Amino acid sequence: MANAQIDGIKTTLEKLSGELGEMSQMAAHHFDELHDAVNNVASHTLAMEAIISAILANIEIDENAVSAWIRAKTAEFSSPEHGESAAEGIARDFLNKK
Repeated sequence: MANAQIDGIKTTLEKLSGELGEMSQMAAHHFDELHDAVNNVASHTLAMEAIISAILANIEIDENAVSAWIRAKTAEFSSPEHGESAAEGIARDFLNKK
C-alpha cells in the first residue's frame, strides 16, 4: 500500500510540475506581449515628440497656458500641494527644447 501511495504522490507531483511549466510559459508569453505593447507605445510617443519638437521650432507657445491646461485636465487626479505634475515637466521640457 505504501508503494501505491508513493506512486500516487509521484503522479500528482509530475502533473503539478507540468501545470506549473505551462503556467510559466503562459506568463512568459503574456510578458512578451506586454513588452511589445509598451515598446509600441514608446515608439509612437517618440515619433509624436519629434513632430511636436519640429512644430515648436516655428511656433511661439505660452508655457503658462500649457501648464494651466494640464492642471485643468488633471485636477480630478492631482492635488496642488504636490507641485508640478510629470506632464507639466514634460511639456516644459518640450517648450524649452525648441
